[in-house]
Amino acid sequence: MFAEVALNIPLDRTFIYRVPEKASSKPQLGKRVIVPFGKSDFLKTGIIVSLKEKIEDINETYIKEIFDIPDNFSLFTENNIELAREIAKRYASSLGEVLFLFLPSGFVIEETSYIYLKREDHVKGKIEKQIVDYLKKKKGKVKLISLSRAIKGKSVYSTVKNLIRKGIVGKEEDITYTLLPTQKFAVLNEIKPVKGKKEIKALEILKSAKELPVKTLKEMGISYDTIKRLSAKGIIRIEEREHLVNVKKQALTDNRKIILTANQKKALNEIMTSKDETFLLYGVTGSGKMEVYLHAALETVKRGKSVLILVPELLLTPELRARVENYFGENIVVFHSKLSKKELVSQWLKAVKGKSKVFMGTRMSLMLPIKDLGLIIVDEEQDTSYKEQQKPLYHAREMAVKRGNIEKCPVILVSATPSVESYYRASIGKYKALELKKRISNIPLPYIKVVDLKEEKRVGIFSESLISAIKNTVKKGEQVLLFINRRGFFSSGFCPKCGFVAECEDCAVPLVYHKNMNKLICHICGKKYSPIYRCPECGTKLEFKGYGTERVEEEVKVLFPEFRTIRLDQDSVRNPTKGAKLISDIKNGKYDIIVGTQIASKGHNFPKLTLVAVLMADTGYLLPDFRSAERTFQTIVHTTGRAGRFKPGAAIVQAFDPENPAVKYAAEYKFDLFYKEEIEAREIFNYPPFSYPVVLEFQIEKTSKFRKVEDKFNILKEKIKPYFNVPPLNPAPIPKISGRYRFITFMRAANENDLLKGVDILKKEMPILFRGIRYKIDVDPVYLL
Repeated sequence: MFAEVALNIPLDRTFIYRVPEKASSKPQLGKRVIVPFGKSDFLKTGIIVSLKEKIEDINETYIKEIFDIPDNFSLFTENNIELAREIAKRYASSLGEVLFLFLPSGFVIEETSYIYLKREDHVKGKIEKQIVDYLKKKKGKVKLISLSRAIKGKSVYSTVKNLIRKGIVGKEEDITYTLLPTQKFAVLNEIKPVKGKKEIKALEILKSAKELPVKTLKEMGISYDTIKRLSAKGIIRIEEREHLVNVKKQALTDNRKIILTANQKKALNEIMTSKDETFLLYGVTGSGKMEVYLHAALETVKRGKSVLILVPELLLTPELRARVENYFGENIVVFHSKLSKKELVSQWLKAVKGKSKVFMGTRMSLMLPIKDLGLIIVDEEQDTSYKEQQKPLYHAREMAVKRGNIEKCPVILVSATPSVESYYRASIGKYKALELKKRISNIPLPYIKVVDLKEEKRVGIFSESLISAIKNTVKKGEQVLLFINRRGFFSSGFCPKCGFVAECEDCAVPLVYHKNMNKLICHICGKKYSPIYRCPECGTKLEFKGYGTERVEEEVKVLFPEFRTIRLDQDSVRNPTKGAKLISDIKNGKYDIIVGTQIASKGHNFPKLTLVAVLMADTGYLLPDFRSAERTFQTIVHTTGRAGRFKPGAAIVQAFDPENPAVKYAAEYKFDLFYKEEIEAREIFNYPPFSYPVVLEFQIEKTSKFRKVEDKFNILKEKIKPYFNVPPLNPAPIPKISGRYRFITFMRAANENDLLKGVDILKKEMPILFRGIRYKIDVDPVYLL
């Protein structure tokens, strides 16, 4: 028998291996295998993606044999592999790259090479002598990686190979298969007389329990030395068992019991009578969308099926988890990037072994090997966080719909402000629209006042209307959220005399001053610089301008020193546990004023929050991106919708252009009018959803290399012209990142069939044409910067 194996390499192909007659376990689709690869037969982890009895067009004598099949279970289902093929095809990746992007790294073998000295004769050359002397000094086996660090030089590895070939040096491999979570158990064998007090105590405990985790015995005052002595006497045996660890629960709880309204019941009934439709569940903030999809999840589980809930942000997971546990208890699988290796392996194995029916997490949860999947939910479907930024650059929302098609189960896309693409698909009948028009409570939507920042008097960024509203709100014992979508203190520093701007030396963007750290930070590459106060060109004192959350927080404390103020942004919630604690404190009324970025505006329900202010609502509208109006509209609606969830509230939207359609329609809750204008503009310019976009990006170290890239691009252009509209290459809006100059083209296919054909050509041609040049193929891009 032969196995088709996918490896984590960028080559768009799989590899055929012979299945050994005596393997550790039976070969199966989706199982992990250890295979020799390349000329040196370096061992790599692979996934079986098909099995064949015979191989045509390949000389079987050249086919290598699988080294091992270590597991008695599959890490991916057949449907997973089908989905991975779809992702690879659409997003210009290899099947192996897709599978290993999702698979926790704890499943990838770690091969450690050791070398040792066998004899000392026939040593030639400086490097050979250095290696032999190093091994003599160390006396025994040495890690090859340690040797390479100790002896500098490009030829160390090739010299070691030569020494092995001459028999001077020997080599051994040590393989770690899985970071499998285990736990030691003390199990009672037979009762014998013991003398020591600690041994007597341990025996009495085990007489009653029969077996206990060693960790539990330690907590009861029994040392491991005592346990080992009892084991040596044959009274107990120590067993190491698989132990799938649970993800630590955060500080939030939610015990509300919700009774659905007639509208919610109607939406729920539509979902539960469907077999494999995609639904767009949308409505005003507070209209009870979450209650509908959680009831749908509950009904699905009652039918014996499993549920996958995707959320865009890590910080939303604890709050949603509290709601989900209220419905399903604590036996749910939570999956996101901040978990440890052991936790990720444990959660993945819970899916493999069917230990749970409810799975939730960020986009990386998309490929969890869930058995009997009956429902997929994509919360905040419009959120850009669903787009992966590392190859493969897949869009989790689009692929969640694809997974629903493969699994033959319903998919619910949920949003208060659906993406233009999803709303359009619902309008033409591709998705089924379910609208919740009213809040479930009798509390009205917050009244939104739009303030013209050009006209109204203000103190810094605070208009007179806002200052008055903050005072009145906090005096009533209620909370205020001040939203600004930028971290830091000042957004830029410049010279008023010569025009110098403090920029990142590696990226063509202004540095942001962070007062808490007293650093200038690049928000693109993360590089930190010591602050400068005078222009390095002319010596003039620099001026700093712009607002970030730190500056807003400081000005709030000056204006309202008697009020309790907290900042809620990426800098303040890097630790998930601390983030959950901060959210809990806000809910419990520990703070009066919250200064926050989008993290504060997504999915949180703060009972005492009755005033929300969007401080600079239309700044994002100016970005050179066809989605800038849509994002501005969504930000205003989602942020102001945090106000007045439990009692009547209000919002103030400050803007430099109050007549901007995105600002105007958001303040009036007129999604239909905004959508009508936006969809008309997109049709005129052939933007999505009327086309299928791909951005090609090239990164070069010197602008002098651009001509070479452009010449090769023109060759490529001729090959893909039948499938794409292909504009010329131009500098990207952010022309330089991490020391590399960026050039992009924004291509569009007329239909999905052309898109897939064009992407197939890009996959085949670009590695050859652009060898040695860094490039990126971004299908379904969410940003054009």
